[in-house]
Amino acid sequence: MAARTRPLPTKPAKPVWPWLLLTAVLLGLLSWGYRVVTQPRNPAVQARALGRTPAQNWQALRAFGPRPVGSKGHDRAVDWLETQFSALGYRVTRQDVPLTRSFDLGGSLRAGQTVIPVAAIYGAAGGEQTAKLVRVPPQASAEQLRQPPVQTNIALTTCPGPNWKPLVEAVMTAGAFGLVVIDDCPTRRWQKVDATPLPLVQAGARDKGRLLALAGQTVTLRSQVEERPVIGHNLVAARVKARPEVLLGAHLDTVNGSLGANDNSSGVLSVLEAARQAVNTPLADHTWFVLFDAEEDGSLGSRAFVRQFGFPLHSTRAMLNFDMVGVDVRPLGAAIDPEVLPLARQVRPTLRVFEDEPVSDRKILGRFAPPTGRSDHLHFKLIQKRTVFLHRGEDVNYHAPTDQTLQPALVQDTADFGVALARAVLKADLKVKEPCRIGAPSC
Repeated sequence: MAARTRPLPTKPAKPVWPWLLLTAVLLGLLSWGYRVVTQPRNPAVQARALGRTPAQNWQALRAFGPRPVGSKGHDRAVDWLETQFSALGYRVTRQDVPLTRSFDLGGSLRAGQTVIPVAAIYGAAGGEQTAKLVRVPPQASAEQLRQPPVQTNIALTTCPGPNWKPLVEAVMTAGAFGLVVIDDCPTRRWQKVDATPLPLVQAGARDKGRLLALAGQTVTLRSQVEERPVIGHNLVAARVKARPEVLLGAHLDTVNGSLGANDNSSGVLSVLEAARQAVNTPLADHTWFVLFDAEEDGSLGSRAFVRQFGFPLHSTRAMLNFDMVGVDVRPLGAAIDPEVLPLARQVRPTLRVFEDEPVSDRKILGRFAPPTGRSDHLHFKLIQKRTVFLHRGEDVNYHAPTDQTLQPALVQDTADFGVALARAVLKADLKVKEPCRIGAPSC
């Protein structure tokens, strides 16, 4: 018998594709589950938050004290505001705003055995100089100070008025080696001066007699200032799927030493009240509510916001900026885009309209310096967005420690107008404006 030449049949191998299919299905289910678990969600609306009033919110906010960036009061206020927006059902995103601020470490004016404590003027960089102490008129102009003996000496003066910056600039222009201001002012505005490598200081009114007696003597003036990095926080409150077709904003920081009741707790409370009114309405699905930080340090928060959120802002039809709306200096007014003005007139025919400060492109040593303007809407104007700057005028307590009171009824009125105008903007046929071309000086 011949030998078998073909192998016996064997059991065929199982196909791989069922295992691959099962693996793909399992991976798909895991991916879907992960997205479901990790996708952003809107917080639940809390009934007690819906019942809060601007007056109640002001009582809570004022308890934190002054809110310059880097202070404990500032950070506590940011935490509280985030909690309030979350209680209204908005998901809050914190955007860090890093900056450097000056902190006074003390100083002294010494003449022989006499030592008088001094503090740096807001914004000054500190320094040390030995020179003759020369008394100058408190409201002298740069022209009046051009001649010696101010040049190369240390100027001494009494209160130059609520705003010290003009005198500081005049003294520095005249070539002084330093400045001592006796703070015997009945009112005071904290306006930041330019940092120079010279001691610019203030002394208490209790030392007025001793300081004036030193005029004409050689003194040593020392001021220590530390530049510290600090972190501000923009708060962006919005429903998860909301687009910023309308943006309502205000700055949350204050100048040093001021509660900032009108500048700008009034704006913050207006935005918070507008967010409350928008809850469970279509407005909440088309609006972002933003509190900008570091406005008092050069509108750094709004600049950082525009840079980071450029893509979502493509859908923005109008930005409403609330700044100093809690004191009835003048009726509520607006510096307003011409396309939005007719809508505002429909909402409030008596609305006061004023001209905004022009956006300036300054050149320093042939390069464009940061543009200047009045408030946070500036950076939205620079990307060709329609802006509405809501403002009731500059009151006597502007940038002063006395900025301690506001009228909740005016905050309520401003928020009511802002909400009505936002709804009108959404209903109107306003096309999205394209941003200015890349590389333009004003972009």
